Amino acid sequence: MAKRDGIVIIDDNLELLESLELYFREKGYEVAVADNGKSGLELIKKNRPAVAIVDLRLPGMDGLQVLQALKAYGSECRTVVITAYQEMETTVQAIKLGAFDYLHKPIDIDALDAVIAKALSDIPETESIKVIDEDFKENTIVGRSDELKEIFKLIGLLSAVKTTVLVVGESGTGKELAARAIHYHSSLAGEPFIALNCSAIVENLLESELFGHEQGSFTGAYATKKGKLEIAGSGTLFLDEISELPLHLQAKLLRFMQEREFERVGGSRKIKFNARIIAATNRDLSLMVQQGKFREDLYFRLNVFEITIPPLRQRKEDIPLLAEYLIKKINRVTGKKIKRIPMAAIDRFMQHEWPGNIRELENVLTRAVVLAQDDCLQEACVAELLHRSPKSTPVSSLPPQSLSEIEAQHITHVLEYCRGNISQTARILGISRPTLRSKIKALQIPTGKE
Repeated sequence: MAKRDGIVIIDDNLELLESLELYFREKGYEVAVADNGKSGLELIKKNRPAVAIVDLRLPGMDGLQVLQALKAYGSECRTVVITAYQEMETTVQAIKLGAFDYLHKPIDIDALDAVIAKALSDIPETESIKVIDEDFKENTIVGRSDELKEIFKLIGLLSAVKTTVLVVGESGTGKELAARAIHYHSSLAGEPFIALNCSAIVENLLESELFGHEQGSFTGAYATKKGKLEIAGSGTLFLDEISELPLHLQAKLLRFMQEREFERVGGSRKIKFNARIIAATNRDLSLMVQQGKFREDLYFRLNVFEITIPPLRQRKEDIPLLAEYLIKKINRVTGKKIKRIPMAAIDRFMQHEWPGNIRELENVLTRAVVLAQDDCLQEACVAELLHRSPKSTPVSSLPPQSLSEIEAQHITHVLEYCRGNISQTARILGISRPTLRSKIKALQIPTGKE
């Protein structure tokens, strides 16, 4: 285990080396120094410090080679790279080799102080959940809550019969996963599962997507095309966001559901429909019926059996299992190898209300995984990501703003969160105090006391 108060500094500038050594010793750290890469590497292996400050341009073994050796060695030491040369290529290489952060010379001591404090705060001291990849399975509904157990029972019952199902739940709760589970646990598992998002297709193309079209039936119809109904064959047709289907297409969908046959756009041949229909919505269809926005007869046709997927805030006991499962998934996509989730991070997740449900959890975890410097998520990073996470208003509903307006709002928000403390605000934003002060002045942001 690395010493939380240990720092190794590697730099061939003896004046800077002496200054940094004196500075950090006065702050109470155990400090060891080296003026070349080989000696510095041996110091890190011997002392096992929490943090190493490494210059890139070193005699003999350079900083990148030190990083490469530490990565191969499996060191837990957080490395902060410093250099007088501002080259994008070396920055990228250093980050890929596991550098925690990257600062340019001349060194801004406040910025270095903030980076060291952040590196130390991210080192896990508490228990963590282990992430074991071997048992990962795609498209799995994860959880042990009573609410989810009831969902599992319904999926088991509905997979045994070929009936129409309506899946209801907020965005991001996993409605399509439930639909896929019904399909793949049924006798139809070998048949196609065809999904159509009714809100993601231009209205004048939606009819063609559903029913298909004949060559020459409209401008741009250069060839005959099968629609989703036909492609589904004897499998399952999943109609996501069914509430977004225009009224005139609702009438056509109802007629086809009653007759179990349809015609392509511009065609006259009747085509039999043998698939099961599962529809999903994040809206209250019964209320839409009352408002005249959804056909009552179609609603009853779709709602033969209803499954309601609970929001994540109502089954928070599933969060630890979900986080472990999603990190396995994210590891495979990103190529990262996160093996531990600190319980402090899990506690943060448990306190969050998750307006975006599982989709929001996956997005936060993805960013935390990408930003992680070793095989463990950083609790401080999770806290900041959740702090930035939207509480209720979707970005798409906000009026357009300039980058300076957004930056000013975010800095103001963090300043208020830190009660006007410039040092803490700069640390959270990941910039130096002078940079923060210049931004505050340029953007005319009012500040409280420091």
